[in-house]
Amino acid sequence: MKYILAADDEAINRDILGEILEDDYEIKCVNDGVECIKCIEERMPDLLLLDVGMPVMNGIEVCKVLRKNESTKGLPVILLSGYADSDNINAGMAAGADEYLAKPFPPLELLDAIKKYLS
Repeated sequence: MKYILAADDEAINRDILGEILEDDYEIKCVNDGVECIKCIEERMPDLLLLDVGMPVMNGIEVCKVLRKNESTKGLPVILLSGYADSDNINAGMAAGADEYLAKPFPPLELLDAIKKYLS
């Protein structure tokens, strides 16, 4: 089973991601970017879901760190955000994200985006 790591500072969003993904993927949810990086060091996921608006280290910052590291530069990253304006989308894609989904998104949109990278 493919392993997905998700980072979101909102518990309700982590719960929703778990419910959407738990039948098809092994999913682990953490609540910030720093914890996300620690988890990646312990076990490399097959795909990463990152909330853009997290405190301490946001999803765009995490993405930039991952793209500079040889072992994580190819890790598929999908940014999830309530910030759906072009500036945020452009910043996320410039940081190296593979996809940018605006919250709230239909569960099928998320599943389709994940399948592009994990099929």
